Amino acid sequence: MLKCLNACMAELCCCPKKHILVMMTFFAILNQYTMRICLHLAITVMTGDRNDTMSGVSIADKDFFDWDEHEQGIILSAFYWGYTLSHFVTAFIADRYSKHLLGLSVLITAVLTILTPLAIDVGGKWLLIMVRVVEGIGEGATFPVLSALIAHWIPASQRGFYGSFVFSGCQIGALVGGIGTGYFIEAHNTWRTTFYIWGALAIIWYVFWLFIGFESPETHPYISEQERAELVEQLAESRKSVHSYPIPWNSILRSCPLWGLIAGQIGHDWGTYLIITDLPKYMKSILHVSVSDNGLVTYTPFFSMWLFSIFGGWLCDVQIRKDCMSRTSARKLWTTIGSILPACFMMAASYTGQDKVMVVTYFALCVTFLGGFYPGVKVNTNDLSPNFAGVLMGMVNGIGAITGRERESAARQTLEEWRTVFWIAFAVLNISNVIFILFASGDIQPWNYPRQPANN
Repeated sequence: MLKCLNACMAELCCCPKKHILVMMTFFAILNQYTMRICLHLAITVMTGDRNDTMSGVSIADKDFFDWDEHEQGIILSAFYWGYTLSHFVTAFIADRYSKHLLGLSVLITAVLTILTPLAIDVGGKWLLIMVRVVEGIGEGATFPVLSALIAHWIPASQRGFYGSFVFSGCQIGALVGGIGTGYFIEAHNTWRTTFYIWGALAIIWYVFWLFIGFESPETHPYISEQERAELVEQLAESRKSVHSYPIPWNSILRSCPLWGLIAGQIGHDWGTYLIITDLPKYMKSILHVSVSDNGLVTYTPFFSMWLFSIFGGWLCDVQIRKDCMSRTSARKLWTTIGSILPACFMMAASYTGQDKVMVVTYFALCVTFLGGFYPGVKVNTNDLSPNFAGVLMGMVNGIGAITGRERESAARQTLEEWRTVFWIAFAVLNISNVIFILFASGDIQPWNYPRQPANN
């Protein structure tokens, strides 16, 4: 049966294997984000007022929980405890075992997402916290592995577009997950089904990945010889077989461009996590929107962010290919667009009070221009070191994820409290961008090519 399924997959997948890899990794991160964010919207109903008619949902009393704002913050931040740790652990092996790590990352998260309602019933908030920590551990391998796969499959001249497309699965995952979660909760009058649906869809992705996902053109059994030869030739300049060599930690840790990239990633994560995880609470506590409308107004702008990141990735590649600017300048330009404009629109939204139209408009613009980060910092690990892209992404995204853990624990109810949150985000976005401009680089670093061990 497995042989027949393999044969069917080979026949079905007649398009270029690079495109299949790009689409499968895109859907991997899309699934991860639907599972990551569904709790952020569901918790606004799980802990809401039983007599609140504004939510648009009538759920059973047993599905309500008396978790205060601090406890909710701990529950939501628990994911990032495991997520941060997992980045640093998987960084060591992401480049070598990328196919299996990505599959396990999605599968672990999917199974635990399906088990989330049961965990709450059995162990309450404390077992939920433990589940979210392990989910974070499972999902933490995703970004290091995706960077490794991009390095294995995508030539440098195409990484702006394809890299932006792959990582933009975050945005579509947030869009689909946010709107879908709100709809499922309101349609079924329970928050439970949303965990089952997103978990089941991720398991379906995993089954397909087992048969059509491969680590590199060299290991793909169904790729044409022409496509394999073209990719190997295009990737030969930046990639060499370094799996038997030790990771050059001393050079990596002393690399100014890497620390500039880490600063840029901190800005990106601070702004993005604020929108993804905190904006539903803002919409409920300040604008008093229903759960379905909350998902709609919070996450619909991620579609425009997706379009902007794809357009930005394409334009960034054109700018580099046509020698309009260097790769370094292009990365800095798009990171600046992804920092300054969102910071300004975020602050504008916080000073419009309860004017729903203006608040939603400003936040939509904020989210849209966050897409500038994708042709900027998100693909920069592959610029610095295609050979150690997974290692770098583990470090960069792992440190950036700490911002999600540190920010989640605060309780916010008034507009003044939220405005303070947005001012802090404004400062982080702009300061991190200045550091990125000063120290970042789009050039391959010398330590990408470790010296071969001496022969005895």
